[in-house]
Amino acid sequence: MVVLLTTGSLEGQHLAKSFFNTGLLGAAGTDAAPSDDQFNRVSFLSHFDGANNGVNSQFTDASASNHTITANGNVTQGSFGPFARPDGEWGVSFDGGSYVTSNYLQVAESSDFDFGTGDFTVEFFFFNRAYGAYYDYLVTFGNNVSATTSFGIYIADGTNINLWNNGAIASSTSYNTNQWYHLAVVRASGTVKVYLDGSEIKSASLSSDISSPGGMNVANWRLSGDGQYFNGVISNLRVVKGTAVYTSNFTAPTSKLTAVTNTVLLTCQSNRFVDNSATGHTVTPYVSPAVTAFGPFLTSAVYDAAVNGASSIGGYVAAATSTDWQFGSGNFTVEFWTYPLGTGNWVIAHGDGSIAGTSISWQYGHGTFDFYYGSSYVQITSPTLTLNSWQHIAVVRNGATITVYKDGVSTGTGNIGSNTLNTGGTDPFYVGNYPDAGSGYINGYLSDVRVVKGTAVYTSNFTPPTAPLTAITNTKLLLNMKDGQAIDSAAQSNLTLYGNANTSTDQAKFGTTSLHLDGTGDYAEVASNIGAWGTGNFTVEGWYYLTAQAQYDNLFDFRTSGNTSHLDIYFDDDPLRIHVFFGGTDRINANAATPTNEWVHIAVVRNGSTTTLYQNGTSLGTSTTVTTFTEGALRIGNRYFGDYYMQGYVDEFRVSKMARYTSNFTAPTKAFADKGQ
Repeated sequence: MVVLLTTGSLEGQHLAKSFFNTGLLGAAGTDAAPSDDQFNRVSFLSHFDGANNGVNSQFTDASASNHTITANGNVTQGSFGPFARPDGEWGVSFDGGSYVTSNYLQVAESSDFDFGTGDFTVEFFFFNRAYGAYYDYLVTFGNNVSATTSFGIYIADGTNINLWNNGAIASSTSYNTNQWYHLAVVRASGTVKVYLDGSEIKSASLSSDISSPGGMNVANWRLSGDGQYFNGVISNLRVVKGTAVYTSNFTAPTSKLTAVTNTVLLTCQSNRFVDNSATGHTVTPYVSPAVTAFGPFLTSAVYDAAVNGASSIGGYVAAATSTDWQFGSGNFTVEFWTYPLGTGNWVIAHGDGSIAGTSISWQYGHGTFDFYYGSSYVQITSPTLTLNSWQHIAVVRNGATITVYKDGVSTGTGNIGSNTLNTGGTDPFYVGNYPDAGSGYINGYLSDVRVVKGTAVYTSNFTPPTAPLTAITNTKLLLNMKDGQAIDSAAQSNLTLYGNANTSTDQAKFGTTSLHLDGTGDYAEVASNIGAWGTGNFTVEGWYYLTAQAQYDNLFDFRTSGNTSHLDIYFDDDPLRIHVFFGGTDRINANAATPTNEWVHIAVVRNGSTTTLYQNGTSLGTSTTVTTFTEGALRIGNRYFGDYYMQGYVDEFRVSKMARYTSNFTAPTKAFADKGQ
């Protein structure tokens, strides 16, 4: 059966999709599953398609040992892992803040960026959330804007994409916020051209001798001191020295860029800050830019935990007491992926914290791996971890030597001789906390924690894993963190369920389950910043089945405090109506009631300067107030400080960085697509 779904205009495009009802919706890699040609603008999507009474805090040990895993402190599993997107399809998010607090990347000064008077190509994808007050620099070479050798690419006055070489080369092209674009700046034989999505928007003479004293910068012009920072995401930044890759209009790339001949930098495309060109430059983040799975390319397969992996965040887990954790004097390997959000808390620990008990432990801010045995210990200087980036860590004992590896490269060794670890100790194996640390849980994500007893898996530098880990010989613990039941199918966030919130077969709009909230302490939270829409368009939508209504009950809330500018919708008035709150006050009061005990589609959409509340595709009110949304952790079914809980069910909840609906429309008749092509 073919179903044609037609809605109002989609930011200038008419949306008409053919969905094939094959029964394979959501199956990994099935071509028959529906697609969304704007899926690269989806920042969160949950179908809530889990098991009955499913939660995100029940962990499985995938090793043959099948240890009992105890969850503590609201630890949750979800889809944001080191393989959430294929390598080459990631991006880096920048916040566009002040000169002191904003974030950017820098590559050290190198002759690779001394273009001289020759040809070159600088290209990348960008997604602009909001314009700054002046110039928003994208990529620059050199740290002095007044130098005739320096060169920069920037956004001017929120509309034009300009070049700088001791003076502006201005274009007159405008573009939209919250939309992906490919930008290429190419010099060929003394003429520089700017291409936006493959179309030439500027051509000018440029014969200057260009170099990069002070290095190359991404998302600002370092040392400028006047807040010229980019607010958005950059992906697949490629610098080619000596070659004009494009000399006329072209079709913009639809897949990851590769290191073509003369490529001297290829970055902002992996799960960590790395240069994928042959030059291998060090890419250094300043303040805290974030590697993100929000990228420019339309995915061809839906998220599959077996292929894309998963992770945990918050709280900690403990593997049951076992002699498996008594490593003795033999070899062993403890490895994991981590995406730290802050420093200071424990990652891996075994033992009771006393020297006599013997232990193995590591803390982010502690600076060392500790190995206690008897009354002695060995400390190994541990690698410096990079915030907001995935990195692979392995701790390996091979004979008398313990080595710590970061991303496959040894960062330190220690000699333990023939001493034994954990003789007589049968303490649990802790992941994300330390026995004596109380609530000092890990601040960040963990993925693929594997303990191998008796084998030194790595004995020299190696290439980090490119797929989820499996239970190899001698594996005693394997936490793939893929048991979450309410997940983000866009694979960008982990969803935490509070109270008794679960996936339930009691009601479902599509599929067999939905999110059940009982109205007493139940809600779901996405802590990542999915509501950073800037001044751009957005759509927040979902299906609600309310079993009761009460004043101030919240359907969803992006705020972090009472009167922040972000978005919140809740019930008020008599009779009860939906209110849409943002910019510190109510902006829309619905002109019709919301029924109970039936499925209702709710959507809040900003299109240009107009925000509209829709119920079952019909507008219930509008506002022309425009607020800049710079933050926004999402709560579903509760407001920011933990009261006024919704009672009922939620299904198919989606956040898009675009206006999906610009006039009244027919409510969706199928589950939302979770791939792009």
